[in-house]
Parts: sequence; C-alpha cells; structure tokens
Amino acid sequence: MGRVDFVVEKWLIIECDSKAHHSSWEAQREDRRRDRAAAAAGYFTLRLIAEDILYRPETVRAAIAGLAPRLRR
Repeated sequence: MGRVDFVVEKWLIIECDSKAHHSSWEAQREDRRRDRAAAAAGYFTLRLIAEDILYRPETVRAAIAGLAPRLRR
C-alpha cells in the first residue's frame, strides 16, 4: 500500500489530500488502489482534505470520533 500520512492505533489510516498532489485523475485512481490494498490488510482509510485539517479541525475530530467506536469492536 506504500507510504501513508498517519496511522492511528494500528487500524486507522488518515490521508491528507490537497489539490497540489491529488488533482489528476491518475493520482486519485492510485489513491483508491492504495485504499483498497490497505483495506485488504485490515486498515480503514479516512481521506481528508488539507484545508479541513488546517482550518476545520473540529470536523476532523468529529469524523475520527464517529469511526472509533464502530471499528474498534
């Protein structure tokens, strides 16, 4: 699956996407392939956009908090 941006508690991959590195269809296709490989290895990938991480961190925290109870069972 290659390099990822963050791994949280050995099950959650968080990817930070931006227009600079993810604007082409080929880059997006490759990201989806990596997400699929991560899922096959037992990981869940949460793909976020950089501006939300930087300027709307409360929405990012809420998304992570919403996933944690469901996926940690």
